[in-house]
Amino acid sequence: MNCELFQRHVGAFVDGELDAATAVEFERHLETCEPCLDHLEFEAATRDHVRESWEAPPTPEGLAERMCAALDAEDARQAEQAKPLVPIRWRIAVPLSAAAAVGIFVLAAVEADGRKTEAAALDVVRVHSAALPADVSVPVPVAMPVSMLAGQRVDEREEIARYFRGKVGFPVRPAEFAGREARLVGARLSNVRERQAAALYYDVGGQRVTVVVTDAPLENSAEAVEVEGRQLYFRNVGGYAVPVRQEEGIRYAFTGDLDRDQLLHLAASARVP
Repeated sequence: MNCELFQRHVGAFVDGELDAATAVEFERHLETCEPCLDHLEFEAATRDHVRESWEAPPTPEGLAERMCAALDAEDARQAEQAKPLVPIRWRIAVPLSAAAAVGIFVLAAVEADGRKTEAAALDVVRVHSAALPADVSVPVPVAMPVSMLAGQRVDEREEIARYFRGKVGFPVRPAEFAGREARLVGARLSNVRERQAAALYYDVGGQRVTVVVTDAPLENSAEAVEVEGRQLYFRNVGGYAVPVRQEEGIRYAFTGDLDRDQLLHLAASARVP
């Protein structure tokens, strides 16, 4: 956890929108970082001040009667057409001053899938940014020519695959990158939303790239793109590019210290044995 990542998502932390694992990482960071603790206190105080200062607008006169009349008229119209009557009048005793919240609820329902997948993509970025140590590492040979990096030994990839058996509900097969200076260096058990996931760490030309393997949906509302003949899904999250590939229902989400085009081509060139 670094200060930049914490301060970028401190609002979500204050509002309780982070998953449990991420919230724990934020709390641990606060134990040793006084500037971020000050930032958190300021953020929380600002929200409290806005909440205390906000006043609900007055309900327009006669709004309750007009709404009930319109809903009753629709019920009557459905009954006349012999349709199964599904009462649309909400007979719940809530103040009409909260009527605006109904519109917000409808909008939230329409956009729920998009927000969930964006939150899942944010988890992918979090895994990379946290740079936590690998649970299982691949030793670096004393000398390995660039031409051998893409053809890393099968037994090393199998060791990674075996580690995740029984830990996640799907097979984890580390990707290969033919013709590219990419080397698998380790892996870690992680999570995307409430699901267990595999985080695979790669060194690509001296830069860090993380490939998160998950069965969580990541393509909803993402931009569909075709690169090198491959169908990918793409979104920007927290300043990071996150291209996603699907292989037999499993998502491979890429992010790292490369630019958008480099990551897209890396994801398109990946081969899953």
